[in-house]
Amino acid sequence: MAKQFSSVLDMIKDSTEDKDEVKSLADLINSKQISKTLFALRCRANMSQDDVAQKMNCSQGKVSKIENTRDTDLTVHDLVQYCSAVNMRLEIGFSDTRMTMADQVKYHYFRLRILLDKMREMARGDETIEKGVADFTKEAFMNISFGLLDCVQKASKTKLPVPPLHVSTPVTMEDINRHSEHETNMAAA
Repeated sequence: MAKQFSSVLDMIKDSTEDKDEVKSLADLINSKQISKTLFALRCRANMSQDDVAQKMNCSQGKVSKIENTRDTDLTVHDLVQYCSAVNMRLEIGFSDTRMTMADQVKYHYFRLRILLDKMREMARGDETIEKGVADFTKEAFMNISFGLLDCVQKASKTKLPVPPLHVSTPVTMEDINRHSEHETNMAAA
């Protein structure tokens, strides 16, 4: 049986002893985190480069260049257009590097409360929507509670390094619905 690798970099490490070559390849791979994510978004949207190019009103070659360029060479304009073409929105965030993970959890908790409050405000006056928001809030409470319980059980004292750039996994409505169904099924079990 052929040996299996978890990444291209692992395969290269196994096939050469040239540390400079491995470092060079690792640097190249790490320099294309955003463009790799864009490629994955396009694939998930089941679109060709031509499809994206038409929506961006550019050439297929430009889409190819965006998907293969180093992150430092991408423009915000190109990212916004590309994301829009694959039905995504570009979000850029800034966070204080002194922020601990605990601070980040608190931040997200308060952002969640703000979003739930906005939903409640938007529903105000419409009984059907108010009921839907109330039901959703209860469902969110259950999912978050079970998720936090799972985290408590898996908690460790390992401190992980914080990288200077984080490219988050794109989130779609399908992901949310699939995860919500999974959490609901886990809670019912």
